[in-house]
Amino acid sequence: MAHSKPLLIQWLRTQIDSGTYPGVHWTNQQETEFCIPWKHALRQDASDTDILIFKAWAKVSGNGRIQGDASVWKRNFRSALRAKKFKMIADNKNDTANPHKVFRWPDSTSVDSAGLLSQHEPDLYESPPLHEIHVVPFLEDLYCAEESNPKEDILQRCLQEMNIGPETEDTAAFELPPEQQELQHQHVIGGQALPGQQPYPVALEGAVGEARLPEQPAHPMAGAMGGAYGGQYAVQFLDTVNKTKEGNHFKTQFRISVYYRGEKVSEQLVDNEAGFRLVYRPQMTEPMMDKESGLSLVSLPSPTTIRDQTQAKLTQCILDKLGEGLDLGVSGDIIYGQRRGEIKAFWSFSQFDQSGQKQEISKLQRQPLYQFRDFIQGILDFIGGKACGPCSLFLCLGEKWPDPDNRPWNKKLIMVEVVITSLEILKNLAVEGGASSLQSVELQLSLEEMVIG
Repeated sequence: MAHSKPLLIQWLRTQIDSGTYPGVHWTNQQETEFCIPWKHALRQDASDTDILIFKAWAKVSGNGRIQGDASVWKRNFRSALRAKKFKMIADNKNDTANPHKVFRWPDSTSVDSAGLLSQHEPDLYESPPLHEIHVVPFLEDLYCAEESNPKEDILQRCLQEMNIGPETEDTAAFELPPEQQELQHQHVIGGQALPGQQPYPVALEGAVGEARLPEQPAHPMAGAMGGAYGGQYAVQFLDTVNKTKEGNHFKTQFRISVYYRGEKVSEQLVDNEAGFRLVYRPQMTEPMMDKESGLSLVSLPSPTTIRDQTQAKLTQCILDKLGEGLDLGVSGDIIYGQRRGEIKAFWSFSQFDQSGQKQEISKLQRQPLYQFRDFIQGILDFIGGKACGPCSLFLCLGEKWPDPDNRPWNKKLIMVEVVITSLEILKNLAVEGGASSLQSVELQLSLEEMVIG
């Protein structure tokens, strides 16, 4: 026999007053703020008592049947709070001793005298149909503003508001160098690169020239690992570093891989040292030059191959709002990013970033993301016994990244991996040869000069 679904407000007040859930309690005398335990499931001290309140809501809102696992219960509970205008006022989920969150009860304008929300207000996130339970992570995870009108369609609310808002980035803007600014006013003739923007493909063995990116040896130099030819290897490495620069200009290609919820759907190599612009133009089958910016246009693929129709619909909506696109370009020795459409974009150096600190790409100005000198500092650190620096950037469209709740990269609707190929060559040389092969005073002094600039 089906159970009647309770209203969240009434149900939750009863549960807090009961005192039957460890860690669930009021935090002020007015009983307008309350604490909920919020412990990550992978913590060594995690236990079943940490999720009792989430499990209880999953049961009563699911007509007496509990669907999904603990992560789904927690996500649905949080979504229900958000839909009913609860406000999180303290996020202490990373507290080592007492991980928890504190929420504030909806204000009196949204609650009647009995403490219940108007019954005319729909329960947007509560008790989804059983066949739609797998959809909740998509809807809840999209970057949407919490102050949205709950009477709007959920999907429209998420997609209309998740990426529109005032810009507050304080990253200093910078201008392209004069020679690159001039390129913006030149034209492509016969499909060739703009003047001054020669392609620098990754060279194969024996194909290195003065105007090309450095060659990556097929195998480490014989004896390099043992140090017999360490001096020669250091000389070769420094020569390779120098070939990635022309004056103050950093030269590279970009290898772009696009993933829709962890599935690779495309990979393209951009032969334009100025950079590229991600757009959504399904009719484009390969990168093409944009005359005004000097960047290569790279289209994200259509989600028509996605079998899950909800995922396909959400992905399509994000793509449709990409607008004028997302730039990733090179200015001097700086790799910068700038979004141009409505959709927000986030980035990090790793697909396994669990910092929980989202990094948004600015729409107001070109935002420095990575400098060649920072990579060189990473090489010096590697010589000193530390890990080598990154050679890739990971972009996430429409969803926060790194994820505040440490959801993995392959759960994101759209992730783009950008490999900076010249840095990849240098990193592979360093790692294959080993730190001992780079123990050269001349090499280290040269690298330190590049870092100092």
